Amino acid sequence: MREVSGAGLERLAAAGPVPFVRHTVGPATYDVAWVHGDAVVVHNARHTVALGPAGDLGPLLAELADHLLPERLTVEEAARDALPAAWHHEVRGHWHWMRCTTPAPPPVVPLEEVTDHEAIDAVLDIAQPDTFGRPGTPGIEGWLGVREQGRLVGVGAVRRDPDGSGHLRAVSVLPEATGRGLGLALSQGLTRRAMDRAPHVATLGVYTDNGPALRVYDRLAYRTEHTFCSGPVSSPS
Repeated sequence: MREVSGAGLERLAAAGPVPFVRHTVGPATYDVAWVHGDAVVVHNARHTVALGPAGDLGPLLAELADHLLPERLTVEEAARDALPAAWHHEVRGHWHWMRCTTPAPPPVVPLEEVTDHEAIDAVLDIAQPDTFGRPGTPGIEGWLGVREQGRLVGVGAVRRDPDGSGHLRAVSVLPEATGRGLGLALSQGLTRRAMDRAPHVATLGVYTDNGPALRVYDRLAYRTEHTFCSGPVSSPS
């Protein structure tokens, strides 16, 4: 097992073949990483992510289990059986981490910059109350919104990741405004914003059972790079 911290996290991301690590890992997002073969575990005080094949990830996690109990764990679905018996992982989210390198067409629905945090929260409270992206969330650089008859009915944000790529957050449309292409328009505008600087890559996370969103992202040429299981961790009682 090799431990990596500080500036070494940037070097790990730059040299690694794992897309999630390449785009999201750096000293501003994770405190430390451990590497064994093709497996990587990245960790901060609130979140631990375990990636790689079970054959490499199992021994790495077994060694870490002696001194680490994550608060919240995200692990690649295919390697979940490699988790240590000492970690009780309660899965509350099953999701794809997707990546796009194809420029999106301009949205046909007018979008606008939104800076009214109360108005954004009012949409999210109805359309996606459990979202991890909210006004004031670290790393979010701006919000786009769509209106109908002067009312804000959809919003979404871009978070800038350590390598400069943009990550879509909290893409949400009020239930009464769905089915009219507003989610597609928001996703197009946000993808264009996310890709407006090097490395010209957009990423996002979407639950595996969110069929309408998956159809939108497939249309925009997003491709699944990782499928994850996420949830809190505790010791067996």
